[in-house]
Amino acid sequence: MLIIVVTCVASGESILCDTCTCQNSIINCTENGLIDILDLWDHSEILKDAILMHFDDNGIVHVKQLPPSKVRYLSLRKNKIYKIEEKAFIYLKSLLELDLSYNSLTAESLNPEIFKINNEDTSKLGSLIHLRLDYNNIHSLLPHTFKELSNLVSLTLAGNPLKVIDRPTSFALSSLPMLKVLSLSNTALHELPDHLLHTPRFLEVLNLSNNEFIQIPQGLSEAHALQRLDFSSNPIKSILSFPKMASLKVLHLSHMSELNNIGPRALSLLTVLEEFHCTHNNKLESIDPTAFSYKLNDGSERELWPSIVKLDLSYNALGYLDSRLLSRWDVLEELNLQGNKWICDCVNQWLVSTLAPMAESKHPEFLYDFNCHEPIEMSGISILDLDHRNYHMRCLDYYNNRPEKDGILLIGILIGVILTVPFTMGIMMCCAKRKNSLSYYHRIFNQNKTPYAHDYQLRETSIYQPTSIITDGY
Repeated sequence: MLIIVVTCVASGESILCDTCTCQNSIINCTENGLIDILDLWDHSEILKDAILMHFDDNGIVHVKQLPPSKVRYLSLRKNKIYKIEEKAFIYLKSLLELDLSYNSLTAESLNPEIFKINNEDTSKLGSLIHLRLDYNNIHSLLPHTFKELSNLVSLTLAGNPLKVIDRPTSFALSSLPMLKVLSLSNTALHELPDHLLHTPRFLEVLNLSNNEFIQIPQGLSEAHALQRLDFSSNPIKSILSFPKMASLKVLHLSHMSELNNIGPRALSLLTVLEEFHCTHNNKLESIDPTAFSYKLNDGSERELWPSIVKLDLSYNALGYLDSRLLSRWDVLEELNLQGNKWICDCVNQWLVSTLAPMAESKHPEFLYDFNCHEPIEMSGISILDLDHRNYHMRCLDYYNNRPEKDGILLIGILIGVILTVPFTMGIMMCCAKRKNSLSYYHRIFNQNKTPYAHDYQLRETSIYQPTSIITDGY
C-alpha cells in the first residue's frame, strides 16, 4: 500500500498520518490490519477537519461513539462489524454518507438510535442522506430501524438474505418518505408486496436485479415517480405485460437466462420510456412488433410509440427485427444489435440498408459483432460489409427449401453418374464376354457328341412322325 506521510501539527496527528494516508482533507486508513484503528480518532486533531474518511478492511468488530468531526463521507466497509453503539454517529453533524457494507450486521445490530445525529435543523447538513447496508446478514428489518433517517435519499440493502419483504421490513422501508434510490438486488426475493412502493412517493431508482422473480410484480404500478428500473437476472420465461409506470424512462431486462420472448403490447404501458436495455438473454428469440406500441383511449385506432433514444438488444438470440418495433429509428442516439443470430434474407434487408449505416454514423464500435448467422453460406459475414457492397439479400424458400444446398446435391449426383456409367459398362462388357464364352463352349459340346447319342436322337424324332411318313406313301 502506498503511504503518504504528511507532517501534522497536533501531537497525535503524526501517529495517525504515519499509519494512514492524510491528504487534502482525506484520511485513508484502508487495509491496515488494525482492529482498534478507530481509537486513533480520539487523539488526532486532523480528523476533526477531515471531509472523507476510509477505515475499510481492518477487521473492526465494534463501533463505539465517535468524537466530533466535520466528516461528510465515512466508510467502514469490509470489516467484521456486528455491533454499533447507540448514538455512535451523533457528533458527526455534517455526515451525509455512511457505508457499512460487507460486514456482519443483523436486524438486531441496527438499533434506531445508532443513526441519530445531533442536528436540530434536519434540512441542512448533518442529516444522513446515503446509507449502504449491502452484503451483511440482514434477514429482516425492525419496523423503526430508520426512524431517525427521515431525510434519507439512498438506501442499499443488496446482497442480504431477505428472501421476503415481511411486514416489519415493509414498514421500515415505508417510513422513508424522501427515498429516491433503493437497491434490493441479490436478496433472493420472489415477490413484492403490492403497496410497498406507495409511501416513498419520490422513489426514482429501483434495483430488483438478480432475484427469484418468475413474473413481473404488479406492485410496481404503485411507484409514482419511478424513472429507472433494473429487473435483470431474474428467471422469467416470457414477458407478456408490464404494469403501468407513467414515469419510467429507463428499463433493464438483461442476463435473464430463461427469457425467450417479449409478447404483443408487453411494454405498451410504459409510454414515456426512453432507454431499453435488453442484452445477454441467451434464449430471447423474438420481440413482438407491437411490444412498445399503444393506443389512446379516445376511440381512435392510431398507433403511438414511446420516444426511445437508446436501444440495446445485443447478445440475444434474435433472428429477425421488425421495423415496426419503433416509430422513429432515426432519432436513436444509441443502437446496439451485436451478437444476435441474424437471418440474412430479404425480410431483414432493412438491417443492411437502414440500421447498419445509422449505427455506423453514431457508434461504429457497436458493429464489431453485427454478423449474419443464417443461411449457412452467409454465416459470419458482416452486415455492415453487406451495406458497403449494396448487397440485396434474397428471400428464403417458403417451404424452407435451401437452393444453396441444391448445387452441392447436383454436383454429388453428377459425380455419382460419372462414376456409375463406366462401372456399369464394365459390368455389361464382362457379362457379354461371359455369354460369348458360354455359347462357344456350347457349340464345342454339341460337336463332340457320340454317334450313339446322335442315332438315338434321330430315332426319337422318327417315332413321333409315323403318320406323315405313311401319308406321304399314298
